[in-house]
Amino acid sequence: MVAVALLAGCGSTHHAQSAAPPATTTAKVRTPLVRALIRDYKTLGADVQSMRTAALKVHGQSLKGTPAIRTTTGRFIEDLQKSHLSLKAQNRMIDHAAGAVATSCDQCFQQLEAMRPIPQIAHPH
Repeated sequence: MVAVALLAGCGSTHHAQSAAPPATTTAKVRTPLVRALIRDYKTLGADVQSMRTAALKVHGQSLKGTPAIRTTTGRFIEDLQKSHLSLKAQNRMIDHAAGAVATSCDQCFQQLEAMRPIPQIAHPH
């Protein structure tokens, strides 16, 4: 019994220090294409939001909408054409834009529907 008590008390008084590994900051490395895509998504998202805001001011269905809706729809189309998004991503952004103006401007909605890249998606070259 004494031997067990002595063995239990024996040992090094030096405790292993659990030092945390050095903190390494890894910066996200983004390629130019990824940065362009992020910028395009932010720009197009802001365009869709401004389309929604302009559409809120229209009460009821309208053929031409308002000048604000037409302007924001035109800006969205220009930004979409300049973007680096894939065809499927462009199609999805058109979904969001068309949903924003569907009940406020028939011509804006038809213009967005007409520019969908469905044939290019279905039949890639």
